[in-house]
Amino acid sequence: MKFQINKYLGNWLTELNGKTVDKIYQVDFNNERHEDFYLPWFFFITFLNFDKFLEIEGDIDGDHIRINFYDNSELHNKLKDKNLPDELNLWSVYETKQDEDLGQLLGKSIEFIEYGIDKDEYEINGTQIKGQKNVFNFIRFNSENINLTIFENSGLAVSLDKNVKLYFEETFDTFNTK
Repeated sequence: MKFQINKYLGNWLTELNGKTVDKIYQVDFNNERHEDFYLPWFFFITFLNFDKFLEIEGDIDGDHIRINFYDNSELHNKLKDKNLPDELNLWSVYETKQDEDLGQLLGKSIEFIEYGIDKDEYEINGTQIKGQKNVFNFIRFNSENINLTIFENSGLAVSLDKNVKLYFEETFDTFNTK
């Protein structure tokens, strides 16, 4: 599924309301993964009884993420392309464990999703800037007592704090799938 550049950019995320998270894969540095401050760059999230998976990619600008749906038939190739454990200083694919922050979504049903998209125009330090309407600023999964936010922060960052301070909050609008 490709993005449509308009204010309804994230409307297709409503398809995840009521879906249960099955597996989460993360692509990270292949050595000392937990000591790495700059990665992971990708998360792949699969859902029970749903024929698509979600890909979340960190953006090099440090403020945005890319989110796409793909058919489950593409998951194997996506994981294979990112899994380079024998190459020095490259990526490996890891299956997220339940005890990790991101892993707390495993087996949970998504009630609704919140997400941020740049405003059409905004001002920073007196400079008018045109928003990037084809990317996201964050995505927040709301499930039972969990509010898990994924955002760009020198790679993908995860927070369980519903009120996590996001960079440049005044530059984007927040939407939800309720």
